[in-house]
Amino acid sequence: MPTRTDEVWTVLAWGAVSSVGLLVGASIGSFSKMPHHAIAKAMSVGAGLLLAGVSFKVAADAIRIAGPVAAALSVLFGAAVFSASNALLARFGAAHRKRCGECIQQPTESQQPGSGVAIALGNALDAVPEAIVLGIALRDRIVPLALVFAFSLGNLPEALSSTAGMRAAGRSHTYIFLLWSTIAIGTALATAAGYVGFGSLSESWPPRLQAFGAGALLAMTAETMIPEAFHNSPRFSGLLAAFGFVLLLLVDAMTR
Repeated sequence: MPTRTDEVWTVLAWGAVSSVGLLVGASIGSFSKMPHHAIAKAMSVGAGLLLAGVSFKVAADAIRIAGPVAAALSVLFGAAVFSASNALLARFGAAHRKRCGECIQQPTESQQPGSGVAIALGNALDAVPEAIVLGIALRDRIVPLALVFAFSLGNLPEALSSTAGMRAAGRSHTYIFLLWSTIAIGTALATAAGYVGFGSLSESWPPRLQAFGAGALLAMTAETMIPEAFHNSPRFSGLLAAFGFVLLLLVDAMTR
């Protein structure tokens, strides 16, 4: 029988897998110069993946367990908390943290002092809902491979586009890799901490927190990913988003 420590290490490992895309995307964005159209295509697929994961893997489970009213209110509350936090950080320079720089410029430190810290906090904020959702989902006996796949692959274009924008704004390789390494490690640790912490709650709370995380993920996708995916992008961006959505459906079917 696995011990509690073994379980935590396993959850930590799955949290790390879900964060791999951040480091891959940061590496590509830092050492190669991809045009906006290519980044927008990747972001469209990533948005489709996350929307699929949120809708039929997270929100659907929360509605089934907590009930439609409690789940709906939790989704809206999660979205409201994210949007309010995002709006606050936007005032300090984090509004365009997921933009590649060719379409919309991220502010430089000279243009807006403190924007580097705001961008770092904004990208950390974007990772919080993922840690909440995955920490709860991993409490099931069956590992949610489709959800881990959605997060890992969906994180890649986020970090790619954001890193390209950081480089265009003159931010250093040290800043970029320290930022994404910290977020990747922090997400894995937060997932494990959530797994342990949520286990002590009554049965009514985990599905509500899962719905809260789903709402925050929906708001994050709409406010930080979709603008990059559809701004001056190929006319078939919607098809690419649908491809990402269907891809997760197929992955889920194959991993059951």
